[in-house]
Amino acid sequence: MNAPLRRHERPSILMGETTSPSDFARLANYLHDPVGSRLLSAGANDAQRDETIRKLLREAMDLSPAETHRRWLSDVGQSASHLMGLAPGAVHIPVGAQNTFAVYANRECIADMVMPVVSVTKKSDDVWAMPATTLQSIASVNITNSRARPGEIPYSVNHDLRYACQDYGLIDFIDNQTLANADAPLQPQLIALTVVKSFLDLAREKRVADIAFAAGNYGSNTEALAGANRWDQASSDPIAALLAAKEGVYSTPNTLVLGGQVWPKLRTNPNVLKYIVGRGYTNFGASPMIMQLETFAQILEVERVIVGRAKYVTSQEAGTTTDYLWGKSAALLRVEPNPNPRMTQTFGYTYRFGSREYRNEIIPDRLPGAAGGEYLKLTVSDDELVIGGATTGYLFTTVIS
Repeated sequence: MNAPLRRHERPSILMGETTSPSDFARLANYLHDPVGSRLLSAGANDAQRDETIRKLLREAMDLSPAETHRRWLSDVGQSASHLMGLAPGAVHIPVGAQNTFAVYANRECIADMVMPVVSVTKKSDDVWAMPATTLQSIASVNITNSRARPGEIPYSVNHDLRYACQDYGLIDFIDNQTLANADAPLQPQLIALTVVKSFLDLAREKRVADIAFAAGNYGSNTEALAGANRWDQASSDPIAALLAAKEGVYSTPNTLVLGGQVWPKLRTNPNVLKYIVGRGYTNFGASPMIMQLETFAQILEVERVIVGRAKYVTSQEAGTTTDYLWGKSAALLRVEPNPNPRMTQTFGYTYRFGSREYRNEIIPDRLPGAAGGEYLKLTVSDDELVIGGATTGYLFTTVIS
């Protein structure tokens, strides 16, 4: 009779590398048989079991404790956790991580840089203006003799422009049970504020984009590019076109506004890169210098180049397809962040009634649900008004294919 198996040498219920499924089943039945259990505890006689059982027992007895544990992890795993003590899944119930909350904000919004916000105390008012041609007129300034009077010139001011602020807003309801039951790091009020403000910001971004890239706001100072003149074509010279357009605007533009799809094509245009490495140089090598926004602004002699990268869902009904909010256009604009009461020349402003920021209110309501809750209300009263138009801007449309 064989010597009794020591505790660490007793076979685990596992399928060895040389064991077939049928042999494994036989071994399992053997180990659950009371006779088999007594044989294992007292030492088995080879004559008492057939050759297959003896082979399986010998394989099990030859395994080291480390090898037995490795095979248990790879072949049996969590299903046999009761044989090897507690498993990780048995000592932890998954909950929300307390230091992670994924939120995907929209890409850069530029509405405030294109049509800056001006705070007003009335919802509607006229805007004083002087015709652009007034300061372009040539007057007779000669004084013909010692007794002659200097000549007089005619000029006028008007209030043909009028802003009228439109109310915009959204609300979200947060019940008190949700507030009390929220796990860290979730803060329902902050989540609601982030979401509501994002919707209002995107709506404003679209209003400004529609105005800034609308050819009707530029009079004759607009051009639709086609064919070889488009800036994604190697034959085009975007900087030459922009410099020429800039000189055609009466109030010198200080800002270039580009759609998000335009800038990648513009900055890699071969003729644009020549403004850095030399106009006569054609072999840039494997890695030519990449044009930066600041460098491009210096070449055009404007204060800044801004890119509208915000995106939107093209189908609001359960849609997943997104597109750029700013189109395939480029606008040279005169933008003055703060109006001068005595002399302002700018493409346009956003007149905002009340304050420069959104109005934020928390409104308790005890009626809904079992414990009531609160409404988060975010509102704004704006009017995006074109002031200078063609006098202060030039628009290129369809600048890339």
